[in-house]
Amino acid sequence: MLFWLYFFIFDLPPTANNNMSNATKSTILYVDDDSDDCVFLKTSIEDAGNEATLICANDGEEAVNYLNSITNSSLPSLIVLDLNMPRWDGRRTLSYLKSQPHLAAIPVVILSTSESNKEKEACERLGAVSYLKKPYHYEGYKGIVANFFSHIKA
Repeated sequence: MLFWLYFFIFDLPPTANNNMSNATKSTILYVDDDSDDCVFLKTSIEDAGNEATLICANDGEEAVNYLNSITNSSLPSLIVLDLNMPRWDGRRTLSYLKSQPHLAAIPVVILSTSESNKEKEACERLGAVSYLKKPYHYEGYKGIVANFFSHIKA
């Protein structure tokens, strides 16, 4: 079976005000079916002064195929996961990630439009380290970037 993988890969340059040194040279996998959100996140990370590689996948199935195709040394430092996507949604993807020995230790942050406490609790039970409300505009993305990098180990 042939899978078509579609990724955006952004190398974010170092900046003079890199105040989050634990994020230096980290890789973030962002899984979301909205490519605009990937661009907003990339720009927010860059504006916050972090050096990172941002890889964007369109859904959970694409992300899992990518993760299973790379070496353990190339795995991302953090996975940011939307919940509502086609094919593999965020819950299914999170469950899979935490069931795989080579992927289970990667911190997963949920970024969703859902404000449901039931949804948040379910994701935390599955192993998400954080559950954040998805911003509706660029300025909101700038406010959540620090949360992402707080989960990346030095």
